[in-house]
Amino acid sequence: GSYPLTITGTSGTLSHTASVTLVVNTVSTADFTVTATPASRSIAQGASTTYTATVTPSGGFTGAVAMSVTGLPAGATGTFVPASVTTSGTSTLTVRTAATTPAGTFPLTITGTNGTKVHSASVSLVVTAACTNGDCQN
Repeated sequence: GSYPLTITGTSGTLSHTASVTLVVNTVSTADFTVTATPASRSIAQGASTTYTATVTPSGGFTGAVAMSVTGLPAGATGTFVPASVTTSGTSTLTVRTAATTPAGTFPLTITGTNGTKVHSASVSLVVTAACTNGDCQN
């Protein structure tokens, strides 16, 4: 904020004043955030789906943010294109499951890393049993 100040100098019986304004600003730290959409995807075993990870800079942040994902179920893989985002933008995470990937709901963590700065977003992957001979049992 802004704070009006009065500076007074005295010497014996002499006194003089000056009015000034002190302006206090917040320190802006270069950083970024990571968000992901959609919040949840549902696919059958053996199928694939995508999520969009968005890197948003703040405080003058510049640099490459490397993307990664954790929490994938057995038999599933995750690939980011591009693998890193420079300053701001999006990366598409493609999750591919195998026919043997277990059915269930899996919380995934999408993480962006730049040096010591690490930020993440959470999404869900719902894997359903694949249909066999047209008979779907979940």
